[in-house]
Amino acid sequence: MTKERDAWERLITLRVLAPDSLFSPSRAQDGWYSTTLKAELKRLDAPRRKQSQEAFPKAVTAQGQEQKATTAELIQAAVEGLMAATLADDHNQIDAFYASLYRLGVARDRAQERVLFHWAELHGYQLSTGGSYKAVRGRVFGKAKEGTGLRQQLPGFGLDRDLHLLVSDGAGGKTTALAELAVVYSARDRGFLDHEAPRTDPANDPRNTALVIASDGEATAYSMWGSYLEDLQAEERGADVEIWAQNEETGERAWNVSLPNLDRLAKRLAQGDVCVVMIDTANAVLRGAGINVGVGPIETYLRLLKQVVCRYCALWVAHHTTRAGTADLKGIGGHPAFQEVPSVIHMIEARQQADGTKLRLWHVLKLRGADYRRFAYLLRGGRLCVTEGHLFQNCTDQVLVALHTQLLVKASTAPGELIRVTGRPQQSVYNALNQLRGEKVIRRHGHGYRLTTSGQALMESLRV
Repeated sequence: MTKERDAWERLITLRVLAPDSLFSPSRAQDGWYSTTLKAELKRLDAPRRKQSQEAFPKAVTAQGQEQKATTAELIQAAVEGLMAATLADDHNQIDAFYASLYRLGVARDRAQERVLFHWAELHGYQLSTGGSYKAVRGRVFGKAKEGTGLRQQLPGFGLDRDLHLLVSDGAGGKTTALAELAVVYSARDRGFLDHEAPRTDPANDPRNTALVIASDGEATAYSMWGSYLEDLQAEERGADVEIWAQNEETGERAWNVSLPNLDRLAKRLAQGDVCVVMIDTANAVLRGAGINVGVGPIETYLRLLKQVVCRYCALWVAHHTTRAGTADLKGIGGHPAFQEVPSVIHMIEARQQADGTKLRLWHVLKLRGADYRRFAYLLRGGRLCVTEGHLFQNCTDQVLVALHTQLLVKASTAPGELIRVTGRPQQSVYNALNQLRGEKVIRRHGHGYRLTTSGQALMESLRV
């Protein structure tokens, strides 16, 4: 009865029934309201269905007689229409084709993927997951011609013409690191962080422009990147950095992975002077194109970006961590493809110290042909520098690190001096010293303290 009453209300709304029409239990018993509503909705939908059918082709027989198109042909026509509407930025047509594909049993994510495959095929990119069956046998190691090898273009950090991922929490230092990377790639004046060797490309390599796609931050992105590059003395060091960012004066919108923007990127890279492309961030360029970064066709987009960019140069993409924020591959947020597709993955971990400061740790999680490593770093004198560091997340660890540092410089380890160095309340330092003594980590020595063998081992475990 509730269904019939709802149908009665909708018929009044559609003006099939008069506004003062009363609800009839007998009609409801026969299902008259729901039957009448169904017929009315079908009548109203007829023009739209006719227009949709006319948008699709009809197969023609050899005798010239028209017959109804197959489902496959309808899907192909809708995909082509969706791609044309996307390139024309016609949102009404885009939604209409998505609706048509949905009625044909193609979900939105799959439709987006089909459009990418079609666009890639037209532009000569290979995204098909099918294998090649031309070769009957594989190459025999030791007898076949050697491959190109794994040359590290930026020693310790990057490969030429490959996809790199840089991951960290919000405000973890991604943009600062990308800015220094852009300068190092372009200026070729020095290495990056714990490696002193600069880019290994030949001196006559024409690629000297770092292209930064600053989509995160929208209208403020250009100014933000300008500030970072100024701090790093990019111009003085001879770096050539080109920034694509939203510009309210010219009407330029933030770049995203839409098909017109991919066309623009491919044409720019074809000029041959770009040595690296930096995308800040993955979320910004994907969501800007209406892509769900959790369940959308992320793997296809990453592979397509790799095809477009890595024909010419290296590609770095900034991305976020999970809420857990573990310093491993499982700590990478979003779609699993972010862990699997890139050949190189770096992670910045900003660890909150007990004294309120942040210690930034760089983790090389994945670099083809290299082992895992980590180190602490900071921004000093206009450059990122590796520094000695220890992790201390509570007062006890901080007091232990301070005591060890005092011993290294042969300074006093008396409680008063430790209170001054750590900046901790007096009682907190005394409590920490008593706890460390109870755990046999330190021992008294005159007016101060010394580390025991267990203390030395604990210090090594805290070392970065």
